Amino acid sequence: MAESLTIKDSPTDGTFPDADETEMSFGEPLRVSVTRGTSRFESIQRTLSKHASTHNDDEERTAGSSAFDLAAWLTGRRQQDQPPFPNRVGLAFSDISVFGDPIGDHHIATLASPIRQLIESAPRGFGIPELFQKQTSYRQLTHALSGLVRDGEMLLVLGRPDSGCSTLLRVLGNRRGGFQRIDGTVSYGGLQPDEVNKAYRGLVAYNSEEDYHYASLTVRQTLRFAIQCKIPSTRVLQNRDDYTSEFLDALLEMYGLINCADTPVSAISGGESKRLSLAEQTAAGAAVDVWQASTTGLDSSSALDYARSLRVTTDVLHKATVAALNQTSEDIYQLFDKVLVVDEGRQLYFGSTTDAVSYFEALGISKSPRQTTADFLTRVTQLRERRLVDGFAGKVPQTAEDFERAWRASSQHRDLEQQLAAFASQVAEDKRSGEIRDFVNHSKMGQRARSPYISTFGFQARLLLRRQLLIAWGARAEHALVFFTYCAFAALTALSFMNLEADSESVRIRGSLLFLILSFVALAEESTVPKTLENRRVNLKHKRGAYFHPAALTLVEALLDLVLGAIKCLLFAVIVYFATEMVGTAGHFFTFYLQLATLCACMVAFFRSLGLALPTVDIALTVSGVTLLLWITLSGYMQSTGGMRVYMRWISFVNPLAWSMRGLLADQLGAVDIVCSGTNLVPSGPRFDNIAYQVCTLAGALPGQLTVRGADYLSQSMQVYVEDKWRRYYVAVVGFWLLFVALSAVASEYIEYDIMVGSAIVSKRRKTAVEPLTEDLVSDRASSVGENKLASKSGDKTSLSITPDTNGSSFTWKYLNYTVPAKGGDRQLLDNISGYIKPKTLTALMGSSGAGKTTLLDALSQRISAGRLRGEMLLAGMPLPRSFRRSTGYSEQQDVHASLITVREALRFSARLRQPASVPDVDKFAYVERVIRLLELDDIADCLVGDPDSGSGISLAQRKLLSIGVEIVAKPKILFLDEPTSPCGEAASFRIISILRRLAVEEELTIILSLHQPSSLLFDQIDRLLLLVRGGHPVYFGDIGDDAHTLINYFERNGAPKCPPTANPAEYILDVVGASDIDWPQAWRDSPELHSTLVEIDRINQTCRAECTFDLADSARRFARSHTYQFHLVARRMLLMYWRNTDYLMTNLALQLIGGLVLGLAFLQIKSGTGGLLQMTYACFMAACLCVFTANQVIPEFIRQRRVFIRESATNQYGAAAFVCSCVAIELPFLVSTSTIFFVVFYFMTGFSTTSARVAFFWLQYIVLAIHSLTLGQAMSAISKTESVAAMLSPLATTVFALYSSALIPVDMLPGVWRYTLRWLSPYFYWLEAVVSDQLHDIQVRCRPEELFTFDPPANMTCGEYAGEWVKSAIGYIDNLDSASECRYCPYRVGDEYYQSFSWEYTHRWRNLGILLGFIAANIVITALAIKFIKYSRR
Repeated sequence: MAESLTIKDSPTDGTFPDADETEMSFGEPLRVSVTRGTSRFESIQRTLSKHASTHNDDEERTAGSSAFDLAAWLTGRRQQDQPPFPNRVGLAFSDISVFGDPIGDHHIATLASPIRQLIESAPRGFGIPELFQKQTSYRQLTHALSGLVRDGEMLLVLGRPDSGCSTLLRVLGNRRGGFQRIDGTVSYGGLQPDEVNKAYRGLVAYNSEEDYHYASLTVRQTLRFAIQCKIPSTRVLQNRDDYTSEFLDALLEMYGLINCADTPVSAISGGESKRLSLAEQTAAGAAVDVWQASTTGLDSSSALDYARSLRVTTDVLHKATVAALNQTSEDIYQLFDKVLVVDEGRQLYFGSTTDAVSYFEALGISKSPRQTTADFLTRVTQLRERRLVDGFAGKVPQTAEDFERAWRASSQHRDLEQQLAAFASQVAEDKRSGEIRDFVNHSKMGQRARSPYISTFGFQARLLLRRQLLIAWGARAEHALVFFTYCAFAALTALSFMNLEADSESVRIRGSLLFLILSFVALAEESTVPKTLENRRVNLKHKRGAYFHPAALTLVEALLDLVLGAIKCLLFAVIVYFATEMVGTAGHFFTFYLQLATLCACMVAFFRSLGLALPTVDIALTVSGVTLLLWITLSGYMQSTGGMRVYMRWISFVNPLAWSMRGLLADQLGAVDIVCSGTNLVPSGPRFDNIAYQVCTLAGALPGQLTVRGADYLSQSMQVYVEDKWRRYYVAVVGFWLLFVALSAVASEYIEYDIMVGSAIVSKRRKTAVEPLTEDLVSDRASSVGENKLASKSGDKTSLSITPDTNGSSFTWKYLNYTVPAKGGDRQLLDNISGYIKPKTLTALMGSSGAGKTTLLDALSQRISAGRLRGEMLLAGMPLPRSFRRSTGYSEQQDVHASLITVREALRFSARLRQPASVPDVDKFAYVERVIRLLELDDIADCLVGDPDSGSGISLAQRKLLSIGVEIVAKPKILFLDEPTSPCGEAASFRIISILRRLAVEEELTIILSLHQPSSLLFDQIDRLLLLVRGGHPVYFGDIGDDAHTLINYFERNGAPKCPPTANPAEYILDVVGASDIDWPQAWRDSPELHSTLVEIDRINQTCRAECTFDLADSARRFARSHTYQFHLVARRMLLMYWRNTDYLMTNLALQLIGGLVLGLAFLQIKSGTGGLLQMTYACFMAACLCVFTANQVIPEFIRQRRVFIRESATNQYGAAAFVCSCVAIELPFLVSTSTIFFVVFYFMTGFSTTSARVAFFWLQYIVLAIHSLTLGQAMSAISKTESVAAMLSPLATTVFALYSSALIPVDMLPGVWRYTLRWLSPYFYWLEAVVSDQLHDIQVRCRPEELFTFDPPANMTCGEYAGEWVKSAIGYIDNLDSASECRYCPYRVGDEYYQSFSWEYTHRWRNLGILLGFIAANIVITALAIKFIKYSRR
């Protein structure tokens, strides 16, 4: 058993100001003390409340108990005769059998899958009969598991990966979603799971492996909110503020969070984040806590801190705690009361932690002296890893079923059954479930009895309002970016529409201005979608913990949306309103501002409802894009309500943009008189000065009048009525806002999307054909892991196959120093570190948190991107070559992989790009197969890597092996591994290290890795150790020796306590360096071992230089393969991934198809005449706007691809150019296909020209525009850190393009500086000029009767005599030149006259195509430069 060293009466480190001692473990001061935590709770005994009682108010307390005792109150029993409170709940489960989906064959889905499924289902009636058949065959995940956890007890669940531990914990945590059937019983103090879920949800808390918190909140703010959400009613607590402060201080101190209390969650360490999750769950007051793999990624001291925190919580609050922890040390194991051992879903043992070893020893399996108990228990079914008691050969259970039978026949199983029966009787006898209900209801603030929430809806809303304001303040940089986009667009709009006149030529421009403003607001708020999905996990955790009504959060967010929208829109309105000469009265300004702010809040509520109701960001963006396209098209600007077809008219009534547009038009145009001028006065010129013989072509004009009332213009042209400005138009927008808020509230309350249960293996339908191995390239696994030991160390090579050629190289570093800029000067992270690594050996880096392990690995692997690195580093005695990063491997902590390729494909990709070009692919593939067998990945070689969050793909341990594999297949000279065992349990960690051991010996690799929580067996496989302490100071480097003899002798010789024979040497040395007064860094500097190390470094370098076999030509190359080959291979892999990415491609297809239908129906068979010309222009304009949503859809996918590129480019597999070009090239075939579908639907529904040349030209232009939008979205993604930021920038760019497209404001009306600058930077301008001029060139225009404008000639004159000469020089024609009255004028004679009014030219068509191609090239260059030089993950 490992023994922690405790230094009594040592000075405190400041973490606990009131502590009189500091306990040390694993080289770190323990931040959590069981004794101190309990004392801290007991110190909060003061008069904070009235008498804590149940409904039996007449029952008096004993003398002296009038003061509120928080510890006694929380544990539920101040007096022995008082009934139990909820924290005396306990947990009993019996015969839990869980069933999941049938195993079946899960094959990788592709775009061809729907067709295949249709063909295969045809003989079965296309699957229709199966819809009415009940599924009966399920996969059994667990087999009749039983156990009992009383209040105040802790249960440790142990098992190998995929043994069923996670499934059991989800069931015990009352997270039953995703399972097909659950048999057996679970009792929470007599309450059944259904009742707990509906009415007492807060009694049971489940915490997953990941920590979900709001990153912008501080630790203190996070905990304060949790406490306040669960604060009891005034019947229990009188002074809530004091209670909150005291409880908060207690949690911060008890869980060692004082030093980071005011630090944002985004900036705290992994250990602190874990302890924050525990403190938050403690504050929530759950009676049953379930923790799933919560020590993942923690070092030894942090993991022990975490386990001690669980112990404190369980003891003080009398919780029932169930936990599954990774790599459980002996100190952690001893903190638990009971242990449950599971394998293959079957129960092997349940009982006291102290009796577990003796139980299995009675079965014939013995524990090694230095082996931890948890490690021993997880290996009892592993035939090659366990050791047998003498005389038990052939008698020991072999399989999980054998162990299960032995367990069920044991006396311990009978005792458990008796305990379960006694517990059930006790619960029924003392009516515990009724008391729990009474207490919880008594604690509520007026909530209904069946509500799972403690506080009232109004109280929750107040808390949430305070929290959301803090979140907004913490994310102020993001809000500043939003305000910037609003102000930037407002400035451009104001400068472009400056000083609009109240004349007829400006009327349409004013409408364009209002339309553009509303469209920008709608598009800008679409970034709410990814933000909502990003926060959904945190909110779901709080919902399941019964912190607050999700609807309360929705209402508070809606209120804040109003406030933030009001601020944004005020800035926007002030800039735009007065610069553009809108109606200059206060009333009209505030009406404009109010309409804008309300619409902004309305759109945010709409997008939030989509983010809450839809499962993925791809689907949500597709739905939002189609809806926005429809709303913008039917906003009333491009088509008046009267001009819409009947079905579209009804849709416009459920369009908030349309109602806002009507309200703004009524406000801004209804109050002005429009002076008819310019081309709107017919005929016009020096000869025509009598208004009696002229006509204004503006709708609403009266004969003989030069001015037109704005109200008349609106009513006749747009069916907008000034008197409805408030009573209909504004009220409608408010109504939509309320509707969307209500929908958001309903979605948040009733719709949940969580991680799928388990990890479903998805494989290729056809296995990859591989060359059969002609010889045993891999030694038998039994030879390397025998019955009782692993592969031999480098000194014993007889049992292993050794390849003739050495792969690894020696690597030395001397006097390595690394400093980074910090406040007050440079901060040193590495201090004079020297060492070496050799082929066929494993070297480990160890140390406490902050010692610099990862920093040293980054420095050695040349991945440092900031600060100053000094010292000598030599590879095989030579300076580091340019190929160093490519020829070495680095497996990072985070296992980032392309999710849509198989394990074999990932390994082959790495091998082909990183091994020299001189090696044939057949040899590379053969080596990949060798590595697959070495890593024991044969069974999953053709399985999809997948995504851990999606519930499909390989397990975490297998992902870690894949991370190692992609480095090994490159045949690296050195393999660096950062925490290769961090996400794994004991068994998986043992497997990984044993495989690395074999790789070091068999492949002659040079391996260096960092370790956090090594067991004694795992530590025994390491050859050499570099030990660091805080500040990056070395305290030991050298061999470990057999049974760590060399290492232990060094420390004992320098004054360390003697190592106990049963102690884990790894834990011993970490305790020694952190728990003694010896200056170990100085001891190392003065030691002969350091001198020997320096001598050995010089000897290694001299020997290597003399025997140098480097390929100098290959070493001088940064990449192993040419840029052409990189592009070929990256594009090929990306094409395969896109073929399998059905969600992304189907949502793209849906956007284009539905978008084409929407625009096709809106502009169905455009009629001839002048109105048709305008409708054609707007149809083309909206087709361009559809590409805005194409760009938005690209953003999430590109950022996902970028994460993979960052990892792969770190090893110089391929460059930014290959990545960017592949992203563009592979999107093209799918983009062209979906865009062609849009073109076919849209083009022929709108009735455009059927001339083959014009059809082909339009298609070509649209494809080029779609490619531009694709590359624009990629460029926005490349320069943005997150999806939300990119989603904010994209609308700004696209609306600016729309502004200067000439469709909304003619070029001639732009101020001079913008007319000759920004207009030329709008791709929409070139697109519209090309397609509109091509469609209308030489097209004769014939006005329909209702489009003709009539005027009377003077007496005794015909129309020809009066205006014939004028019409010859003007545009348009007079239909009846011979008439003496009612001259009928049509504004356009041919289509050329129409589009020339926009300053468009037919001759520019092909030029514009070339310019669009130039825009595409510019986007690609921007993307490549951003990918290459903008580093968001700096080291």
